[in-house]
Order: sequence, then structure tokens, then C-alpha cells
Amino acid sequence: MAMRGHWHADGDVLSENDLQELTDLLTIRIYHRFGSRAYALDRHDIAELIAPYITDLSEDDQRLLPWLVWDLLQEGMEIEYAS
Repeated sequence: MAMRGHWHADGDVLSENDLQELTDLLTIRIYHRFGSRAYALDRHDIAELIAPYITDLSEDDQRLLPWLVWDLLQEGMEIEYAS
């Protein structure tokens, strides 16, 4: 998951588009690694998993990303198990 340096912030935080793109990539990587077990991860688990990859982001973005990734995983779970 070498992603440092790809996103650039104007000021302290990432743009909404960059934040969404990073959220998508982190979520895909977690799902790829854990499969459907990723749905059982809580926000603290996700924060620990992604921490090494987001150290160069603002503190606000570092706090926000685990929530966004967790939420995206929950949406994925709803879609996967709805069928």
C-alpha cells in the first residue's frame, strides 16, 4: 500500500476528491486482505491498519479516514448481503 506523496492538500486537509479516492483505495486494500472478515473490523482496528499509510496527512484527515473507510465497508457489506 505505498501511497505516500500521491495526494496533495491545499492548506492542511485533502480535497474532497482526494479524500474520497484515498478512502476507496484503503477500503479496497483492506477488503482484498481480509475478504468479508473486513466487515467485522471496528473503527479502531481500521485506524491501526491504515495508520502507517496516512502519517503524512493532517491530523484532521487522519481522524476522518478510519470513519470513512469503516462506513464504506459497512455499505459494501449491505450490498453484498442484500442479494
